[in-house]
Order: sequence, then C-alpha cells, then structure tokens
Amino acid sequence: MVLEAVLFGIIQGVLEWIPVSSQGNVILVMISLFGYTTEQALNYSIFLHTGTLMAALVYFRKDVARLFRSLGKYRFGYRNEENRLTSFLIFSTILTAVVGFPIYLLLRTTTFAGEVFIGIIGISLIATGLLQKKAKDKGRRKAGNVDQKDTLLTGILQGLSVIPGISRSGITTSCLLIRKYDSQSALKLSFLMGIPAVLAAEIGLNLLGGIPELTTADMAVSVASAFVAGIISMHVIFGIAKRIKFWKFCVVLGIIALLPLLFYL
Repeated sequence: MVLEAVLFGIIQGVLEWIPVSSQGNVILVMISLFGYTTEQALNYSIFLHTGTLMAALVYFRKDVARLFRSLGKYRFGYRNEENRLTSFLIFSTILTAVVGFPIYLLLRTTTFAGEVFIGIIGISLIATGLLQKKAKDKGRRKAGNVDQKDTLLTGILQGLSVIPGISRSGITTSCLLIRKYDSQSALKLSFLMGIPAVLAAEIGLNLLGGIPELTTADMAVSVASAFVAGIISMHVIFGIAKRIKFWKFCVVLGIIALLPLLFYL
C-alpha cells in the first residue's frame, strides 16, 4: 500500500500542472492496474490534491501573502490590480463550487461500469486536448487585468474539471489564453485559482465522509509524494510552457482510455 501511495502521489504531483488531467490519469491507474472501485478512485484522487495544494501555497507564498495582506482593504469589485485578483479568486471559487458540487455528487452516486467510467475520462481528455490546440499563446494581458468575464468563464470551467479527464489547469489555462493572456500570466492565474478551489474541495470531502479508507502512513506518504513532485514539476513547467504541445499527449491518452469502452460495448 505504501508503494501504491508513493506512485499515486508522484503521478498527481507531476501531472497536476500539466494540462493532461492528473485526476483522470490517477483514476485510470487506480481502476485499471490496482482494481479500485469508481468511488474509491474518485475520492482518493481528490484527496491527493492536498499535496499539490501545499506545493502551490509554498511556490506562490509571496503572492498568497500579498493577497492576505490586501484583504483588510478589499472592496467589492474590480477597482485596482489587487482588488481585481482577490475578486477573481473569490467569485471563481464560488462558481466552481456551484458547478462542480452537483457533478461530484452525480459521479459519486451513479454506478458506472469501470469501462464506462474510463471512457468518460477518455472523452474528457480528448475534449481538453482539442481546447488546448485552439488556445494560441498570442496574448499580452497580464494577471492584474482579470475582469468579470474572466471570472465567470474560468470559474464555470474549473467546476467542470471535477469530471475525471478534464484537466483543471488545462481547461482554465486554455480559456485564459483564448482570452488573450500571455502564457506565464495564464499559468499563474490558473495555479492561483486552484488553491482556494482545492481547499474547498478537501473541506467538502471531509464533510461528506469521502476521505479514502487509508492508513495514516499511506495518507501521509501519498500527500508528501504529491507535494515534492508538485514543487519540482511546477518549477519545470514554467520553464517549458512555450515549447511542448501537451494537447497531442492529452488526445493520445484519451484515445487509449476509450479502447476498454469499445470492447465493453
């Protein structure tokens, strides 16, 4: 179990910041190779985000600290750069919860054959890849330029990423690139908005009793592995963001994931 926890944590940490759906790929491994049920894999994959949440908090500690310091002066709206960013994070998180929570309950309470669930992941991966292909890095907008429309679109799309296979970072970054942000700003905004969203998801998972049935050691090891791998991969991804076409990898993974569904049908 400990080795499994390390493997799952590394997959989550490495793929969280790459637009190929860490959750979808972790679930594929859990169901296909280790015999997890759909609900077990879904809950465990969400729990693993604790490690990458901690990694994001450490990596963006200066930005997070600045946002907390600005809360005392926060006023509703998008008046200045810090106010805009705070409003963006607050309202995109609310939208994410409104969209994502019902989807999570549906996925959790609906019985799918393993092949069908993997097929959903495959379709979601392909859709994410095609969206990334459309998103060209031609923008010049910066993180401080966020507005209400950016908040609405990314908040809704981040909510859809609860569907395994839809990459949270991929779909939100692609949206921001389409909205004419440069790649560095799009990545930064996507990573920052993931912090409150993942925190809210972990709190919700606890309240719903969805924490996976693991030993304390397995939980600690999986989170630690995701944290270390997340820090390293985040550092690397900022350096290669403009040089790798992840959309192709995403589509290929999606096609592979669809193969079991074809045999099932």
